[in-house]
Amino acid sequence: MAKRGSARAVRLNCPKCFSAFTVVAYLSQGIAANDYWKARAEEHDCAAHEKMLTSARSGDASKNPLKASKAAARGKK
Repeated sequence: MAKRGSARAVRLNCPKCFSAFTVVAYLSQGIAANDYWKARAEEHDCAAHEKMLTSARSGDASKNPLKASKAAARGKK
């Protein structure tokens, strides 16, 4: 089994919609990193990414679950 390095966060650009997004992965030493990152960029889900950006801009984005649960607990007291 090949050794794994540490997790790397890489900022990629989608070749279809030109959006920037981040991928975090553990890459084994036997894997060609450039080919791996190119494959992840080609697998980008443009529609889901646009939906996420739209909800974040409108304020309907997902809230931090810890803060939401604390707020709910305060409201119940």
